[in-house]
Amino acid sequence: MRVLNRWICFGFLFCSSVSQALELDWSGQFWAEYHYLHGYAMGSSSPSTSGGYAISGGGSKNASFETLFLRLKPHVLVNDNVSIRSEWWLGDPVFGLFGNAAPGTSDQNQFYSQQSRGALITAQRFWGEFVTDLGTFQVGRLPLQWGLGIVWNSGDHLWDRYVSTSDAIRFIAQFGALTFVPSVLMRTTGSTIGGACQGSACTVVQGSGGVTDYSVIAKYESLEEQLEVGVNLLRRIGGNVQQDIKDPIGSSMIWTMYDLFLKKKFSRFQLAVEAPIISGSLGNASYSAFGLAGELSYELSDAFLWNLKGGYASGQKNSRTTTASAFEAFYFNPNYHIAMILFNYQLANFSGPQTLNAGSSTSDLRSPYDNPIVNAVYFSLGTQARITEKWSLTPRLIAATAPQTAAPGGYYYNTWSRKFQQNQATSAQKSYLGTEIDLGLVFRWDDAIQFQLDQGLLFPGAYYAFSGNNTSNRLAAVYAMAIRVGVQF
Repeated sequence: MRVLNRWICFGFLFCSSVSQALELDWSGQFWAEYHYLHGYAMGSSSPSTSGGYAISGGGSKNASFETLFLRLKPHVLVNDNVSIRSEWWLGDPVFGLFGNAAPGTSDQNQFYSQQSRGALITAQRFWGEFVTDLGTFQVGRLPLQWGLGIVWNSGDHLWDRYVSTSDAIRFIAQFGALTFVPSVLMRTTGSTIGGACQGSACTVVQGSGGVTDYSVIAKYESLEEQLEVGVNLLRRIGGNVQQDIKDPIGSSMIWTMYDLFLKKKFSRFQLAVEAPIISGSLGNASYSAFGLAGELSYELSDAFLWNLKGGYASGQKNSRTTTASAFEAFYFNPNYHIAMILFNYQLANFSGPQTLNAGSSTSDLRSPYDNPIVNAVYFSLGTQARITEKWSLTPRLIAATAPQTAAPGGYYYNTWSRKFQQNQATSAQKSYLGTEIDLGLVFRWDDAIQFQLDQGLLFPGAYYAFSGNNTSNRLAAVYAMAIRVGVQF
């Protein structure tokens, strides 16, 4: 490792007499996966013209794809008080399709070569940490993590595809068991530094352009009591006209979130709960949303662990018009999973462009994983059973229902497209989302390398039979399998 560090030091021209004291540490992840889904359209044969949740097949009832990703985290220790941290991506955890690097023009295609045209190296995070007598001061592009990760999820675990990151100034002050973390998070400056504009030609209009979050975390953590409790108070202020801010009602936004978190361990039991509460406004509409995630685990022995997950994400009520005066849907962070298929794969995107294939622009990309928990009451019961020192089984049973459904005579909100349908529903929608059975098999070669086989069988509920009119989508079970190899170092 020291030899590698010296070469890197030389390559970046750090080999001066001053920089010889720098220490460079590395960590990161590498993974390769194969995914196969049988009957991903859930039985649909064609899309519904009235909206609903029918899935348009891509010419086959089945789908398969591979992903490839490398995450590097170099950490430069300048001295005892100053360090520089960063995170570099080779490829993309969502669109980094293995064996499908972005093709170039036809005259660049070669018979016996696969070039990494799409596997770019990008600096996703880089920030400085400065230790003072009062606390730690951080500035730069920072990872964000809080509680169970249903809002802020740093995406540091193996197989995490989405990351919570923001350009920020943050101060961490600790007083015994109490920690206070005030932050200013700069999300975007909007369409122009001086104000706001509309359209690709940027027609100047009235309004401000930026989106800024103000956050204060207060946390109490006691190792003796095995207790952690706190709140993340977040205030978001957004200008009148935004570029690529996909809020569903209007461009301006002023809202407050109280994200409560509790974790407590009782002997062999451990309970963790996160509950974000949001209120404010989005454009001309009020904004009120609520989420709740709870996890209860019981360690029966060193080799056997039971875990129960349950939660709630508020949904959007029907509207008499194609817009609503109030928005109430709450979306979990996509990294927070309860099942392999349900609220994980976005099956409706399987027939769209998932990588930079010929004829598609970046704006046309559709993620195969963009299906976070929303409008749901869910339960998940599973175990982690260690068969041998290296082999483990992870069976799980999941069920979910929707608190908000479409009703005749109203405009309903489609959680997949994240917009109100332009046609009124003519039939009632059922609330049951489905039942899923998952089974995972894990082989840990050593502390760094693991192989994994995950399988899932989803029986979609009548919620997905809804087409928006008097007809119903045909439903059928979906089977999924993923073969993975991952390295953490």
